[in-house]
Amino acid sequence: MKARIYLALLFSFGLGSNWASAEEKKILLEHPRHDYLKVDNIDLLEGELRKALGSLESYSFSRSWWKWDRLRQRYVDGGRKDENAIKILRAVFRGLIFDWYERCKKRSEGDLFYIFFTTNSGNKVQRESANGRTLKRDHHGGGYHGGWGGASRMRIYEELVLQNMLTNEEKATMRKIVNQSLEPRFINFKKGSQSADNHSFGNGGGIALAVKLFPDVSQAKEARAWLDRIWNDLASFGDWTEWNYYPYGPIFLHGMLDIAESTDRINSDSRLINAIGKRCLQFNHGGGVKGGPNCGIRQRSDLSQVYADPWNVGYYDVETSSRDGNFWYRLAQHYKSPEYLWIAEQVALGGRPPSGKVTEQYKAAYNKRFAWFVERSFEPKTPKMKAKVGLLSELKERVKERIYLNAGVEPHKPYAAFFLYDKKDSHLDNVSGFLYEYSFNGAKFLHSSGKYNNVYSGNDLRGGGSGNESLDSLLVVHKRHQFPVHPDRLGDSRDYRRMYMAKHLPDLAYAENNDSEDSYGQFSFVEYFGPKSRWLRKAVLTAEGYLVVADEYRVGQVLGESYNAGPVWHLARIKGRKLGRQERNWFSAPAFAQAWWQQEQMGVALYIHDHREMVFGTINQTCSQDLDLNTTAYAYRPIKAGRTERFLSLFIPHNLSMPAGAIVRDVKSWVSKKGKYGVSIGDVMIEMDGKGNWSVSR
Repeated sequence: MKARIYLALLFSFGLGSNWASAEEKKILLEHPRHDYLKVDNIDLLEGELRKALGSLESYSFSRSWWKWDRLRQRYVDGGRKDENAIKILRAVFRGLIFDWYERCKKRSEGDLFYIFFTTNSGNKVQRESANGRTLKRDHHGGGYHGGWGGASRMRIYEELVLQNMLTNEEKATMRKIVNQSLEPRFINFKKGSQSADNHSFGNGGGIALAVKLFPDVSQAKEARAWLDRIWNDLASFGDWTEWNYYPYGPIFLHGMLDIAESTDRINSDSRLINAIGKRCLQFNHGGGVKGGPNCGIRQRSDLSQVYADPWNVGYYDVETSSRDGNFWYRLAQHYKSPEYLWIAEQVALGGRPPSGKVTEQYKAAYNKRFAWFVERSFEPKTPKMKAKVGLLSELKERVKERIYLNAGVEPHKPYAAFFLYDKKDSHLDNVSGFLYEYSFNGAKFLHSSGKYNNVYSGNDLRGGGSGNESLDSLLVVHKRHQFPVHPDRLGDSRDYRRMYMAKHLPDLAYAENNDSEDSYGQFSFVEYFGPKSRWLRKAVLTAEGYLVVADEYRVGQVLGESYNAGPVWHLARIKGRKLGRQERNWFSAPAFAQAWWQQEQMGVALYIHDHREMVFGTINQTCSQDLDLNTTAYAYRPIKAGRTERFLSLFIPHNLSMPAGAIVRDVKSWVSKKGKYGVSIGDVMIEMDGKGNWSVSR
């Protein structure tokens, strides 16, 4: 296990091809430490670290700089008391910038060295210089993504200058490197992204600070014009439209703050920045588990690394994990928001249990990670959030993007979310209207789709996994296929593809709470798996955590009698589970994940109303690269053109000590031809009708 971790760390440092000795590699793996206060011979350590970094032939110009910037932030926010830390940052900067530049010069490649990004043609490995020579990624510079570390480099440089840690010769060299890096032979500011996305904003922060610190460098005018273009694109729409939060959300969001800080927009555009921040805040709750459209979100099983180094290891085991927490940290600092501090704690440490009591390890990690706030007696505050239709571009376009079902985001409360937006980017599933999270009392029962799931490269699925049938949704499949397997994008006149076809009906999207902390939501799509077909989904989430989902599908005439339809739900995989068709109309599974504080083993029972001709079963499918293994539980029956078909699903959370069969034995359900749905679980009765009325009685 330790060997695998060691190799993974080596890879992350880009040490696959370098001349660093074993001792130098060991030094690299030890840094950055949480603090350097107790280092006796800091000058020796500074020299060793500089030498180790300077000897590398490859080092990430993007992601690997973020941790050094967090060390700078710890130093600054700690009142600049850890004088040894600034020496470590000097070692990093001298080793990776000045020493690398000098080495390139000795190889007659000094003119190939750049520290931001390049729009020159090429690929992820190499790009072409202006005179036809090869720019090697993470050697001469970072390629197109290399600017993701640009803001970190410039902030570290700024702090080193402020603390008088560099010689006049070094400052002159840095001016030369910045000027060279911004020359037209590296960057054409009219190429690459000209809109608000992770590419432009991830690269833009370093450019913005560079032209602030060196206002007369090459292409300063062009750089400022580009920064204005990408910011105005964000401001004119009032948001950004990349849905894969991990890893691209933190890249974009940090870039937004980087640009805003360097161009004096942090206050003048605070309304826009906070609108985006509050939209992203809604993606989260206090349950210690998490889901998201198009990104599987796991938390770590071993939290010892999180508690030991909460600045660099986040609670969720995802790319940019610790960087997500640092975005919310920065936002909380800028706007003095206790709600932003709350979400920073959730993603950094997993949040507090319903009792509010945490372990000594947790408390120590919180005090370490959020010392700046602790010293100022600044406490996190749980946001007041209830059931709602989440809006994209709330200040401008007010696009109905998601449905949130909840009666608060406290750790013990139930939470469910559906994704609605029907326009896609290259990282998102080609599907809208799916349930991407269902959690209760520190347990996650339904998963999201995974990164690049149902995204194609030519005729091949790009990220592994399956297609539409891998989403928690209503599925329509031609009878020539084994339900729920669907041909997805490669549709024909019989198999209607879903990509860019289903159209959201925003007027029907609605969500609300009653006075008993129950939630209701609904939405609808037309052209759903066939011309003039319409899907309407309604859902009730009760205070007990019961989730009732009613699907109504109006079958278009062209579908005739050639299709099957029904709901598909993805439950945690159980080793040895018998697959295939089954007689009973219910399924069970343990939770996909549980919060660090939830010690009882949780599970969920899925009950589907048994219509005439209904077929029930399970299959195992391949999963996208960041998803836990799951089993597809399905139910379907033949559908007929011109009819309205109705389906009803019920989820019941429970302790695994209680058999699911005993739980579903007390369930009763009914669906009428007039569109009335109902279930009873013990003394709780949930009802919905065709007019949007709903009730929960006890």
